[in-house]
Amino acid sequence: MIQHAIVAGGGIAGHAAALALSRAGIAVTVLEQRPAGEGTGSFLRLNPNGLDALAALGVLEPVTATSFPVRQLERRSLDGEVLLQRALTDPLPDRGLVARFTTWANLSGALRDEAVRRGATVRHGARVTGAEVTGDGVRALLADGGHLEGDLLIGADGTRSTLRGVVDPAAPEPEYRGSHTVYGYTPGPVAGALPAPAQLRSYLGPAHWLAHLDDPDTGEIWWFTNVKTAEPLPDPGPSTDDWRTELLQHWSDGDAPAAIISAATRIRAADDKALAHLPRWHTDRLVLIGDAAHTAPPATEQGASMAIEDAAVLGQCLRDLDLPRALDRFERERRERVETIIALATGRRTATEGPEWSYRHHIEWDSKIT
Repeated sequence: MIQHAIVAGGGIAGHAAALALSRAGIAVTVLEQRPAGEGTGSFLRLNPNGLDALAALGVLEPVTATSFPVRQLERRSLDGEVLLQRALTDPLPDRGLVARFTTWANLSGALRDEAVRRGATVRHGARVTGAEVTGDGVRALLADGGHLEGDLLIGADGTRSTLRGVVDPAAPEPEYRGSHTVYGYTPGPVAGALPAPAQLRSYLGPAHWLAHLDDPDTGEIWWFTNVKTAEPLPDPGPSTDDWRTELLQHWSDGDAPAAIISAATRIRAADDKALAHLPRWHTDRLVLIGDAAHTAPPATEQGASMAIEDAAVLGQCLRDLDLPRALDRFERERRERVETIIALATGRRTATEGPEWSYRHHIEWDSKIT
C-alpha cells in the first residue's frame, strides 16, 4: 500500500497528481522549485477532455470560477473581413463541457489550493536534483543537500525534466520544432482592435498571424503568435520590449495586431518542443507524468489536459492496484492516447493511418480498475 507519495513539480501536472492521490487516500508532498506566488505568464485553452478529468478529481468548480468559456472561432483579414466564423460545439454534449480559457497561474493555483485543502503538503523553493531507490521506498534528492523519503516519486517536472534521466539515462530529450510560441498580455480594450469576448479571433497578415481572446468581464487581451527560427531561445530570453520591437516589424500601423502588440505590458515566449516517444515511463518507485513523459507542441492545445488525465488515471491505478501493477497499468492506459495526439500534431501520423484521438475520454473515478 502506498502511504506517502512525493511529487516533483508544482505545476498543473504536479498539483493535479496531488489531488488525485489525496482523493485515493494517499498522503502527498509536492516539491516545487519556484518561490511561493511565482508563476509564468502563459495561458491556455482547457479543452473538454481536460475539464472532464477535472470533474473526475472533483475540482471543476474552482477552475470554472477562474476561467471563461471559449464559444467561437473567428478568422479575419487585416481589413476586417470575416474569413471564417465557427461556433465551438460541445464534443461531449452529455457532459455539458465547453472549452475554457485560463492562465497557467490561475489553473495551477486553483489546483494547488484545493490539494492543500484536502491535506497535501506543498513545499516551495525545493528543487529536486535526483532520486535514489532505498529498497522499500524512494528518496528525492534536493538542491540544498537535503532529501525527502516516500513510497513513490512522481516526476511532474516538465519539459526539462530531471527525473526523466533518472528513469532512463538514455532517454531522448524533447525535440525543438524550429519555432517559438510568443504569448502576450495587453490591458484592454485597445483602440483599433475589435473586442473578441469569449471567442478566439485570429488575424492573417501576408506572412504572419496573431490570435487573441478578450476577457468578457475586464476586456483584458490575451494573445499569441508564432515565430519560426532555427535556434532555440537563449536563457534568459528577450524582454517584453525586445519582443515588441521584433513583432511590430511584421505589421503595419493601423493593423489590429500592431495596436494590440504596441499596448502590451507583458510578452514572453517558449520554444515549441515535442517528445513523441519515451521508451520508459517508470521504474519500480518512480513514474513520469505530463510533459516529463510526453511533450506536446502548443498547437495541440492538449498539454494541460493530457497532464490532468494522467494524474486522474494514475490516482485510480494506485488506489486499486499494488504498486508494480499500478504503474504498468497507468502506462498501458495512457501511452497510445498521448502518443497519437503528438504524432498527429507533428505530422508523424495522419488521420487516415488509424483512429484519431477523441475528446471523449471520460474518466469514471468511482469505477474500480481491475
